[in-house]
Amino acid sequence: MTDNIRALSRGLRLLEFLSETGGATKQTTVAHFGLSRPTIYRLLGTLEKSGLISLGKDGVYRPTIATRALKEGLTDDVWALWAAEPILLELQKEVVWTSEITTFDTYSCSMLKRDTTHSLNPFHIKLLDFDDSHRSMLTSACGLAYLAFCPQQQRVQILEHLGRFGDHVDPNSHCGAHTRDMIAKIRSDGYAVERRSSYPQIAAIAAPIRHDERVLACLSIIWIPSAVKMQDGLERFLPALQRAQDAIEQKLKRDAADRRAPEPAFRPAQRGPQHEHA
Repeated sequence: MTDNIRALSRGLRLLEFLSETGGATKQTTVAHFGLSRPTIYRLLGTLEKSGLISLGKDGVYRPTIATRALKEGLTDDVWALWAAEPILLELQKEVVWTSEITTFDTYSCSMLKRDTTHSLNPFHIKLLDFDDSHRSMLTSACGLAYLAFCPQQQRVQILEHLGRFGDHVDPNSHCGAHTRDMIAKIRSDGYAVERRSSYPQIAAIAAPIRHDERVLACLSIIWIPSAVKMQDGLERFLPALQRAQDAIEQKLKRDAADRRAPEPAFRPAQRGPQHEHA
């Protein structure tokens, strides 16, 4: 048991070192900790197998996107969902078709469905394979919207991960020059469209929910292209999507300002002058 605790402690310190420095080689890591080479190599190997670090072609071990989950948890996700819930329902009433909230799932490197109005949709879309809990980062509207608007460093990490391990949600997708072109266009347009060719029965558009240059979630509208063609859907649904996006972001902004505002200092009630009575 003691050996396990010592190994865990060393692994955590090693991960912290790589996070603070941005990455290091085996030799640099050995020199920094003063431990034996076999010990350091074993720790690096364990962290790499766990998906928390990766070895680059330059021989440098760097933290992967999965390390974000260790410190961020679900705080931002829960906050975004709280702000979006009533607005999501209003959006569904306006467009009638399904509206949906997804957040980035660090461990699977995909978008995770968190809230949906599908049960309220009177058109009864049969989502079938599309109705999974995870969405592809490279072909779903929400995944592409997240990639386009998340901080650049995070985007680089996500694309490196997908390039190395593939997209398990949509194995036929791949990163390349076309990915950068798509991201540039999405940033220019302000929204993304569904590109999941394996399920053409669904059309979708998505926009990011941002706060302080971060993307906390993505908001989507989903419909059947045989009923509403993509161009018609953009004309009909995009303004509503963008109004809902703005409403959620403004709600987050107001809430953040309220939380930062100092509480008023306590002041005892002022008492009037005391009159002596004879």
